[in-house]
Amino acid sequence: MKHFKLHRKSVEVEPILYEIRAHTTGWTEQTGRQSRIHVQAETNSIPLRGLRHSKIMGRRRRDVHETRPTSLAEHFPRTMALIEGLAEEVGGELGRAKLARLPSGARVLPHVDRGEYYAFRDRYHLVVDSSGGSVLRAGDEEVSMRPAELWWFDNKAIHSARNESPHPRTHLVFDLKPKVSGDAEDPFGASESDPCRMLETARASTPNGATEAVAVAVELYLAIRRNPVRWDEVLRERNCVERAQRQPIGVLAELLWPELEERRRRRRVSAIGWALAQLDLGRLTSHQITEALRDAGGIRAVHSAWQRSKDQLLYGTS
Repeated sequence: MKHFKLHRKSVEVEPILYEIRAHTTGWTEQTGRQSRIHVQAETNSIPLRGLRHSKIMGRRRRDVHETRPTSLAEHFPRTMALIEGLAEEVGGELGRAKLARLPSGARVLPHVDRGEYYAFRDRYHLVVDSSGGSVLRAGDEEVSMRPAELWWFDNKAIHSARNESPHPRTHLVFDLKPKVSGDAEDPFGASESDPCRMLETARASTPNGATEAVAVAVELYLAIRRNPVRWDEVLRERNCVERAQRQPIGVLAELLWPELEERRRRRRVSAIGWALAQLDLGRLTSHQITEALRDAGGIRAVHSAWQRSKDQLLYGTS
């Protein structure tokens, strides 16, 4: 199979079940995942390792690499020790981790885990509790995972899950960044481009049209991903760090096109988000953005579709 690999047939999961039973309120203490992420609305979760908020620095949450144990992790010491042991066994650096519960009849809608954080990490599922098997689909493949099995699966492909059993199913989900040799190039190197210089160059240039301007903005955003510390300096100089954490593309658009009518700038913001999503999904390269925007009907058409439903536009789901 291309999108799934059974890593271990049997992992001792009783310590995890014991800690879940001892702290059942954990399912309702932090509900951001299901309330904020549309495709996860039917799931419950207990975050054990999450992103470091202090490292967002204007980036999207899915582009933040740094992680740390959550406040709930202290209630799950044996689970945390198990994750750390599995990370050492697999040979990777532990990233985000959570317990995820899918109630009877519930679904995880089709989606792709996009962004720089996921691009450099592998996703693992340990089936903690599942009376009827856990059905996951990725690409054109589908598997039924059994209790105590540890699976790798390709979360960069369009994937979904469902629970057809009469009981909830619980997985321990965690990400590992494969370890590389000391001579290997750091994929998070921040010296390739200076976003401040690129910003000034882009503001001084006169693109042939709106689609070309959006393509330039996407290139700048990619440079920001590579050099978030330098971009944070730019934001601090302009006193917009906090707002950039909430609306990174919106702030970028304001800095690029301060004289542009707000309505037209909002359209470009949608087009930038759409283009970045296409890049993350592997459907486009940066050199194809201008032509792709034109093929999609232009900035106005992309903006309208993006505002109606991002999920529908990207994955064919509402």
